[in-house]
Amino acid sequence: MRAKELADLTGTTVRTVRHYHHIGLLPVPEARYGYRDYDLTHVARLTRIRWLTQAGVPLSRIGSVLHAEDGAAARSADAGRSAIATDLRATVVALDDQLEQLAAQRERVIRLVESVEREDHLSPMPPAVAHFYDDLERRAGDDRVRRVIRRERDFMELAFYRGDMPPAVEAVYLGFDDVRRADSLALFGRIADREGREPNAAEVQEIASAVVARLSRHLGPDLQRVARSVDPDVARRAADLYVRLADDRERPLARAAADAVLGALEEARRA
Repeated sequence: MRAKELADLTGTTVRTVRHYHHIGLLPVPEARYGYRDYDLTHVARLTRIRWLTQAGVPLSRIGSVLHAEDGAAARSADAGRSAIATDLRATVVALDDQLEQLAAQRERVIRLVESVEREDHLSPMPPAVAHFYDDLERRAGDDRVRRVIRRERDFMELAFYRGDMPPAVEAVYLGFDDVRRADSLALFGRIADREGREPNAAEVQEIASAVVARLSRHLGPDLQRVARSVDPDVARRAADLYVRLADDRERPLARAAADAVLGALEEARRA
């Protein structure tokens, strides 16, 4: 039979058949009249490959499973079964990992659906965080300032998507009035004013201190509660990601600001 008929019989495609030839899972038949001539052994082999694939066994493991099965006759039946079982158990572990990832992905999509239905908000960030940055972008009258705000917003979105941002951070963005928004906008303006040049030590310390001061003013007596609800490991991952994404010239400032915030949270946690 031709490759097309083999593919039809086993519910796959000629392209997949050729791929299985290429990676050594399916033997290449002898040619007859200029065409590859497949027989029932190829049908049986391909059926077994497709069955294992549909069961979730990755192609990288199917070869060893089939090899162990083929060699069972040359060895003891128990040895053959043991080799196959080892591979299949490893596949179960891999599938469990995939299920955990899918469950987490499903939860994220559910939160997105809820956000869109509730507030027409499509982002892994909590609505209060997204609205804060969107509002500041609208208020900014300078493209340089808007770029700084957009860069921080993009970082926050990535951090929430990766699970590297403590959910309790949302509390920092709740209840911003016009005065506090203006305060934040002014801080972004100061950062934008010094873009493109290496910050000196005094500037780095001044801006890092201003970031902490803004955080403390906004949260007030709630700072201790928020700090104790933040997982320190997740907070450190967020800080490290922030520094990692900064430009080379901005990295000293990013590191100083991130460490200042981490220090303030740790101090409030111990208070």
